[in-house]
Amino acid sequence: MKVQIYEIRSIEDAQKAIEAGADHLGIPYDQNPAYPGHLTCEEAKEVFEFIPSNILKIGLTISEDINHIQQNLQAVMPDVLHLSGNIKAISPEEIEQLKQAFKPLKIMQAIPVYADQDLANQKTLDYVRRYEGVSDYFLIDTKSHSENVIGATGEIHDWEIDRAIIESTNVPCIIAGGLSSENVQEAIRISKPYAVDSFTSTNEDNPIDEKHIKAFKKIRAFVEAAQDA
Repeated sequence: MKVQIYEIRSIEDAQKAIEAGADHLGIPYDQNPAYPGHLTCEEAKEVFEFIPSNILKIGLTISEDINHIQQNLQAVMPDVLHLSGNIKAISPEEIEQLKQAFKPLKIMQAIPVYADQDLANQKTLDYVRRYEGVSDYFLIDTKSHSENVIGATGEIHDWEIDRAIIESTNVPCIIAGGLSSENVQEAIRISKPYAVDSFTSTNEDNPIDEKHIKAFKKIRAFVEAAQDA
């Protein structure tokens, strides 16, 4: 079971996640629109250059402007670009153009799931069908009704929805949304994903610096729980 850790905002946090056994590291960058905790391209590049080649380097953007995304990719290239803004804002055709222009860039498309709705009342599977031809990974995450961005809610959604998505596509699926060392094994048992993701549950309780928010012991506990599932 692969383990993905978000949000890495510093070399120190990257080192914690690597030592704890993470396989993927997610770095939020691109400040258009501005969002709390997102790094500048220069800051993200410094962290990416520190991460060894055996760890998948993922850059998260919530931008809805394809030209702005291209400018950022010219400044810093992750292994995978994670699109986590409004899913309707960037078309599959635009994503394909992006991939052709920045080979061998891979795409992780966030798939929104509302915690208070069942599968029949969501467009989740429609999004999967629309974007699977241009996506190398799907990140299935909880979406708030009040935000355009997908994820970073700390809220759990129905893992049976994750399983339905995973069974409907050949794209490797990473599940997210309120996962912790206490519940990740049950989530894996139900949905059988390619990988699991953690943000909120692997943060320090009271970080003294917003660039150093990750807790080594929590990351390690999450990794061990996922690998033992």
